[in-house]
Amino acid sequence: MAQVIQTVAVGAASAVVAVGLWRGWGTLAVLKRAGIAYLGFFILGALLLLLVRSGALHGRDGTGRDS
Repeated sequence: MAQVIQTVAVGAASAVVAVGLWRGWGTLAVLKRAGIAYLGFFILGALLLLLVRSGALHGRDGTGRDS
């Protein structure tokens, strides 16, 4: 799952770089926005993974079985 998070974060950063270069933004602006996109997707993905692993997003009916 961590590999998926890393792949999505790199994909988001790559998309920002591609769009930024296509639109003619400055190099520093593109790199800054790519870094923000990478960190944002990585942190959101890590938080989602933490919630899934802790069981907060996994439905249970109190019987010990998955619902």
